[in-house]
Order: sequence, then C-alpha cells, then structure tokens
Amino acid sequence: MVQAVSYLVGCRNTNVYLHYLFDLWVEAWRKKVAKGDVIVVRYADDLVVGFQYRTEAERFVREFRELLAKFGLELHADKTGLVEFGRFAARDRKQRGEGKPETFTFLGFTHFCGQRSKDGAFIVWRITAKKRMVAKLKAIKAELQRRKHHRTIEVGAWLRKAVLGYYQYHAVPGNSSQPRIFQRRVG
Repeated sequence: MVQAVSYLVGCRNTNVYLHYLFDLWVEAWRKKVAKGDVIVVRYADDLVVGFQYRTEAERFVREFRELLAKFGLELHADKTGLVEFGRFAARDRKQRGEGKPETFTFLGFTHFCGQRSKDGAFIVWRITAKKRMVAKLKAIKAELQRRKHHRTIEVGAWLRKAVLGYYQYHAVPGNSSQPRIFQRRVG
C-alpha cells in the first residue's frame, strides 16, 4: 500500500507504449534503488510515476532518459516534468512560502490536490482538461456541419452516441460541472 507519494514525474509521448520491458525495468529499479514508495500509472505512451522522495524522482528521470537514449529515444522536454503533489504537498509548500500544489494533466483530466469537505481528508480531484473539451466541441460542430443535410433522426442518433461517450468517460466524481458545461455548449 502506498503511504505517501509526494512527487510525480509525468511523461507523455515517450514511445514506450505498452511494452513489457518498461514494466520489468521499473520493477527492477523499484527494488534496487527506491527506498520510498513508487507507483506507476500508464496508458499507451502517457505515464505518471509517483515517488515518496524528490531525490528518487530526479534519479528516476535521469536514468530513464539514459535508458531511452540507448534505443535512440528521448523524453519530450515540454511534456515531461516533476511536480510536487500529494497528501503533504500543500503543507510542505506553505511552510516554504510557496503557493498551492501544481496541477497536472493526464488522460484528458487536470488533476489537483484537494480535501473532502466532510472530513478534510486528502483527495485527488479531476476535472476535464479544457483543451480536451474544446477539441471535442469543435469536432462535434464540424461533424454536425457535415451532416446538416442528413435525416434528423440519423443526426440525433449520432449526436446521442457522441455525447453519451463523452459523459461515460468524463463523468467522474468531482467533475460534474464540466459535463454540464459540455451539455450546454452542445445544445
């Protein structure tokens, strides 16, 4: 069980995809190097790796870059970064005189640190990333333009599927306002 993840390394478009060798390397790294907790969340070529200690996060990025370089690959500088995040991030940043913990976007959601209102417990909140919603709305608009001479019942069936699919992905706890905004804009 993960006790406290305080630093996240986000890597997008790394060309790692779902290759099992990455999993083997991370597992070996975790056993040989890590002293604190390490978690890995990945989907296709996007991944987030959480660390309890900043020094381990920095070392992981350095060694991961070296590993990728051996295969002629590299991390995208603009899409890779270290973020202080987690249960103690707000407290630690406040002690240092810094602002709120940073956010990060992963799989179409912007993730940020928060607290449950009823008991003050730490929670990771997720809201739909603005770029994702804008892109989907533009795609729907373009498709509606393309289908403007189709039968209304066909357009309605297509639109229902598109909106339902969006809701099924983005309707997660704490994100209720974003699907409502999407609904109003589609309407």
